[in-house]
Amino acid sequence: MRRFVIAAATLVGMSFLLAAGAADAGPVRDMYGSGAYGLPWNAGKSAIEAKYPGGKWDTDEKGHDRYCAPSTQTLMKLPPPHQSKELCFLIGKDGTLAAATAVLNPTLPSLLAVVNRCRTNFGDFDAMLREEGAIQSSFNAQLWSKDAPYIVVVRSENDSDGAPVRVTFTVADEANLYTEGSKKVDNRPVEKK
Repeated sequence: MRRFVIAAATLVGMSFLLAAGAADAGPVRDMYGSGAYGLPWNAGKSAIEAKYPGGKWDTDEKGHDRYCAPSTQTLMKLPPPHQSKELCFLIGKDGTLAAATAVLNPTLPSLLAVVNRCRTNFGDFDAMLREEGAIQSSFNAQLWSKDAPYIVVVRSENDSDGAPVRVTFTVADEANLYTEGSKKVDNRPVEKK
């Protein structure tokens, strides 16, 4: 009987340790340090086109080459309503993959699902971007940048009523592409005096 109790206690203890380990938020580097969406960070244009055919090349607002292709991808094990509908890949200064952006359906539930899953996986965001001085910003972005140069950005572009018109989830290995103008945030509780 004593062996049974010891064996049962050991199994229960191990299951608690395994459950606690699964609940820990994993850093961005652990999840995306080797690449994103089946592409390594050193992938060039031809590797991106081969993996995601049927896309189009253009340039972003900063002049970086960008390739966008229709693609349904599961994001961080979220259910199907929150999958991507398009992937866009940005080429960095070194001619390789610098960022991968999943474009989602522009809905508040998709935005909240992705932000909440990021908070579960990576902890609280540590920086944000929004229109300076605006009461209702035309865009908001939460950044997880503690593992720079690897970062995650969840961005929402909004209409005049504040409803999302574009929701994106970006992973990058060149943090400076997205951190310019961001404000650090502190999520620690404030002590009352």
